[in-house]
Amino acid sequence: MWTAMPHIRPMKTDDWEGFQKLDLEVFPRDPVKEDWFVTRIQEPGCFALVQDGEVIGQLFVTRFGVDKAHLGRIGVAKAHQGKGYGSMLLEYAVQWFQKDGGIRAAHLYTEDYNEVAQSLYKKYGFKRIGTTWHYFVPYDSVEPKNMYTCHEIDEEEIDSVAEIFPSIPAEVIRRYVSREEDVFIVLEDKEGNIQGACRFTPSFPGCMPFEITKLECFDDFMVGLMEFKLQEHDYCRVTFTDNQELADLCQKRDYRLHHRLHKMELIL
Repeated sequence: MWTAMPHIRPMKTDDWEGFQKLDLEVFPRDPVKEDWFVTRIQEPGCFALVQDGEVIGQLFVTRFGVDKAHLGRIGVAKAHQGKGYGSMLLEYAVQWFQKDGGIRAAHLYTEDYNEVAQSLYKKYGFKRIGTTWHYFVPYDSVEPKNMYTCHEIDEEEIDSVAEIFPSIPAEVIRRYVSREEDVFIVLEDKEGNIQGACRFTPSFPGCMPFEITKLECFDDFMVGLMEFKLQEHDYCRVTFTDNQELADLCQKRDYRLHHRLHKMELIL
């Protein structure tokens, strides 16, 4: 039986069932919901690898700030792995970065144990630049110090937050603020100084990125997030990068580690 060569095309709304089947297979611990899928594919950078009408691969890329980009999700169905399709998708991503004028660097996250994926990314020029942790934090485990308080970010605070935390560019914060499913939250001390910031998605539930200036902010930040959580959730999934002190605290408290990731970057 003749089989057509796979091709890459933009993801469509009616791809949901095929995408979901693929996504549950490739990312069983982090499946996405249909409303996220429908919203996300309205934005640039959503692609399907299709063969004989079947979605066998996925690729999600997006601009991140003024001159950077993010490779969010890339994967190939298990039955089609080992055929070079992962390289096909990654090469397409790099071309997308290069064509979308002004992008000088792109980053991604991959499991620390996934040496196969890391080798592929390195082949295309990605280099490890940091470590990211993803922990489940029960709200009843935190010990508030009542030194810091939370509020939704104001427009006039966006540039200041981006300056304090370069990992969250102002343009990205504005994009988060525009989404109904996200809340962007700022943590302040009693003098009104910004000490933390995060994008919080109540339905997830969790925050990424999550930034604090010092470890003592953490518990008060968790307490502040409770104002925005959904009633049915008694925990928060916290994702942060290159904060070894916070990772040590989470480990000491026996919080469940969901992911430890390599953050990798490609300079274009």
